[in-house]
Amino acid sequence: MDQSPEYYTPPPGAGLLERLVHRVETAALAVSMLAVMLTSAIIGLSVFGRFFLGRSIPDSVVMVENLMPVIVALPLAYVAARRGHIEVEVFTNWLPPRGLAAVNLLADLVGLIIFGLIAWGAWSLLERDFISGRFHEGVLRLPSWPAKAMFFLGMALFSLRLFLSFIGDIRQLIFGRKATDRD
Repeated sequence: MDQSPEYYTPPPGAGLLERLVHRVETAALAVSMLAVMLTSAIIGLSVFGRFFLGRSIPDSVVMVENLMPVIVALPLAYVAARRGHIEVEVFTNWLPPRGLAAVNLLADLVGLIIFGLIAWGAWSLLERDFISGRFHEGVLRLPSWPAKAMFFLGMALFSLRLFLSFIGDIRQLIFGRKATDRD
């Protein structure tokens, strides 16, 4: 593919949906990076407080635990748009463009089914926890639904990206070029 895994922008001629999804993916990546920094600060301050002051941040373990879905799930679509997930290239390097599109099409379809089901399950858990008002036991009584909401958003965005990749790979398979290539 001609997309660089380091940085990606929608190709010229990309549709409105592709540009919008790209902006949402970039925002999700930024939120994920902020969550990494926040997690580091919580852990660092908690350790510092425990060691020097004899007190740590209340419910710091729960806070860090709830930031993990933000760190893991939100950037998945960003990486998928760049085809940056780990893949074995031993067999795909010798494939012609249409053959590679067929392999990518299969991977997109399998991923879409699996992660679509995961998103659906995450929605069920989110809905249950939100309606019931479930919270984590602890000093701060933090609600459990925000972490599930972030996980659901990450899985839904990833599923949308897989769907867009699936459509693009169908077009490449049929026409021998990407959907946004112009003659």
